[in-house]
Amino acid sequence: MEFNGKSFEAIIATPGCGKTFLCEKYPNKFVDVDEERLKLKYVIPKNITREELEKTKGERTFKKRKRTGSVTQKLYAILDREIKKGKVLIAAPHPESFEYFVSRNIPFCFVYPAEGMREEIKQRFISRNNDEKFIKENDELFDTFRKSNVNEKRTDIHYEFKSGEYLETILKKFGYKF
Repeated sequence: MEFNGKSFEAIIATPGCGKTFLCEKYPNKFVDVDEERLKLKYVIPKNITREELEKTKGERTFKKRKRTGSVTQKLYAILDREIKKGKVLIAAPHPESFEYFVSRNIPFCFVYPAEGMREEIKQRFISRNNDEKFIKENDELFDTFRKSNVNEKRTDIHYEFKSGEYLETILKKFGYKF
């Protein structure tokens, strides 16, 4: 993939831009890093719907798995396997995600909302039935998170998405072939 003449192989994107939707729609092309991380930390019911899972963001109600070694190292092993299969990793801006891409010299694009998107992002969370705690926390911290996103230095590939844009349309704009 490429943006502004710079190639990248993975994506870190903020909440509300369509990471989960894209990974669910194209499971043979993309990996939702956060979902893999979640499955390592919690016992997730097999029959849970996407809507039910979204409602738990901010307040996970699942039983925690017993720790048998580093969750981060287990996650990295899974991600290494998925990359070997040719899949594109899509992650939220968690420290482990940045560390993974940087430590393996995987160029990534950081995708985050443009200034003035606060209300639209909040409405996206509401429409996908996120937990009130998650909605409130992200809304209150929107400006703080955005400033941090703009100043992120671990990648030189940044994309500020605009109103109405989602990760799928952004990647099409970059020339990605679905």
